[in-house]
Amino acid sequence: MDAPLAPHVITLDAAAAYSAAEIGGKAAGLAALIAADFPVPPGVVVRAEEFARIARPAGLLAPLGELDTLTLDARYTRALDVLADAPLPDDLETAVRDAAAWLLAGGGAVAVRSSATLEDSATESFSGMLTTVTGVSSADAAIDALRTCWASAFLPRVARYLAEKGRSPDELLVGVVIQRQIVAERSGLIFSRDPANRYSSAAIVEAICGAGEDLVSGEVTPERYRYSFEARRVSVTRIEGHGVAEGPAGPLAVELEPGSGQRVSDEEVAMLAAWGRYAEELFGSPQDLEWAFADDGFWLLQSRPLIFAQATERLFPQIAEHTVLARGIGVSPAVGAGRVLVLTGTEHALHVDRGTVVVLPRLTNDLAVHLRAAAGVVADEGGATSHGANILREFGVPCVIGAGSATADLETGRQVTVDGFRGAVYEGDLSVAPLAAKDVPATRMQVFVSVLVPERSAVVAEHADGVSSLRDDYFLLEAGIHPGRLVRDGQGGELTDAITRGIARCSELFSGRPVWYKTMDAPTDEFRRLAGGHDEPAERNPLLGWRGIGRSLAEPELFDIELAAVARAVGAGCENLGVKLPFVRFADEYTAAAAALRRHGLEPHEDVALGVSVETPAVALRLGELLDSGADFVSVGLSDLTMCTLALDRESRHVAERFDPAHPAVVELLGRVAEACRARDVFCLAAGESSRDERLLPELVRLGFDAVGVSASYFADVKRRLAVLEDAAGPATR
Repeated sequence: MDAPLAPHVITLDAAAAYSAAEIGGKAAGLAALIAADFPVPPGVVVRAEEFARIARPAGLLAPLGELDTLTLDARYTRALDVLADAPLPDDLETAVRDAAAWLLAGGGAVAVRSSATLEDSATESFSGMLTTVTGVSSADAAIDALRTCWASAFLPRVARYLAEKGRSPDELLVGVVIQRQIVAERSGLIFSRDPANRYSSAAIVEAICGAGEDLVSGEVTPERYRYSFEARRVSVTRIEGHGVAEGPAGPLAVELEPGSGQRVSDEEVAMLAAWGRYAEELFGSPQDLEWAFADDGFWLLQSRPLIFAQATERLFPQIAEHTVLARGIGVSPAVGAGRVLVLTGTEHALHVDRGTVVVLPRLTNDLAVHLRAAAGVVADEGGATSHGANILREFGVPCVIGAGSATADLETGRQVTVDGFRGAVYEGDLSVAPLAAKDVPATRMQVFVSVLVPERSAVVAEHADGVSSLRDDYFLLEAGIHPGRLVRDGQGGELTDAITRGIARCSELFSGRPVWYKTMDAPTDEFRRLAGGHDEPAERNPLLGWRGIGRSLAEPELFDIELAAVARAVGAGCENLGVKLPFVRFADEYTAAAAALRRHGLEPHEDVALGVSVETPAVALRLGELLDSGADFVSVGLSDLTMCTLALDRESRHVAERFDPAHPAVVELLGRVAEACRARDVFCLAAGESSRDERLLPELVRLGFDAVGVSASYFADVKRRLAVLEDAAGPATR
């Protein structure tokens, strides 16, 4: 069936000769896939001009007026009536009936799919906006479905989308694809690039059992595969449980062991990822493709550009510094903060603004258009490739999908930050606004900031006294792959390069002030969530387990990567750099770390400062031994010190109300630390968000700490509060 069926009905095989303006974006994409020898189910296309021949004389393509619900509903109802009754040209009706008979020969059904002229373009996806009718099993039903697809151009959600994009209704014409329907055993989507990170080289594949309608509609949470082309490795995660963690350590997205019943084999993932990358080359941009498996083979059902908002950024909250309230799949490279609105009905979506984080059971494409102005969106169910997720990513809205029971656990009115890159919801507002000099009063006690992404700290770099922790989480964990696997795959040099660049940039931003690079301190459960992390030990209490400098010394191949980066940065002229050793338990760990620095050509205390993070009562009580070994500075990790002193897991909601950094026992230990440092003239800083506790901050002033270290989000507030405290205390006593 190679010849046109009528002047305005053509086969998909012949459609490559036509433009998207003639047959719609979906049909044009399918035609290009067929021309490139991808497996695509056979079908025909009703050209968009046939839609215009009926809709335009009826006045349906008139400019949009008011966008209120009643007006848009009435417009859609009228379009349904007009298009249902309008007679079709004889040649068109005959061609559609002939095509349906051809495609239905031998049984089965056809899918009748809208293919709008603006759809699947480089700037407008119209993802899930228009209608597809499946299970069509007769020529009469195909005619009815054709009319339904045409009418979907007048759905209220389409009108709102057009208005948001600055488009006129007469620009949206609708072609229609009539295609043999695949009875899918498995189905899913392919992203030729990670939708949450346009800079990643990995491809993402999502899969469910059965047909893909539930996946693209956001009804189900899929199995998710990440394919690294460089390493030729597959990692697969399945969202389990309720999705709400007790803290950063909640093991919700778990990596499956090889051969553990995944829906798509590693070989199939590699093939689908390769298809995605080939399609990217074919179309000249990252692609989002639908696939299905049936009759012992894979089929492609659609390919469209993967659209990112124009103003996305890779500046994200400091992971593990604040309570993580929920985890899921990040689907947009953006971050937003606001107050939670748990959505119970569509009517509430009409009043969403930039100060609202919408939490809902599932994200449908109808709702997505209403939520384009939200500060963030969190859904219990769904996958990164759902139509709703595509729409929000297109509008640059931070979005987390598959978060389990977020609707039950994030109450309305709660202030949260949505990280659409890492797929996390944090307590509080972590946004950072630029600071003016008037916002930062002078204080005797210095205020350092902790830094995860150097560029994010630029807004406070002019005012801060130094960097209390340049954390390596971003450099080591950003790729979602266990750093040990990267080393085994020969990519250790890339890690060294990334850490070196981060150190150099931070050193430049904070020129003339101390920058303390904190070596690796992620607990084992955090590593287990990464691809290649299933070999991590399953510890009953990871926060007291294999972490900190003790682990670094036991895994010299990773520690050497960090120290090589430090040495390279120092060699490039970073004179303000120090190395902070986290979670030190014993004095000999400090000695061993100093020796490791020397093996990299750096003399501690001369080429680079070397300090310790005090996080256990044992070290606090015996700090003099470490200081006598030559430590250049001391940084107290207040959250861990409180946890270890009070025997309270700092990430457990069950004991969170008793977690008290201002407890007398903790304050007594802080006094011992300050006294030991004062006796040896060693700089002493209290680090972590606990240092800004309204009861503890005055104690730190009284005890004579030289500085506190907080995240950039709280820098200005802490400076202002310190100025008041110091003014009330009178002249300095130290």
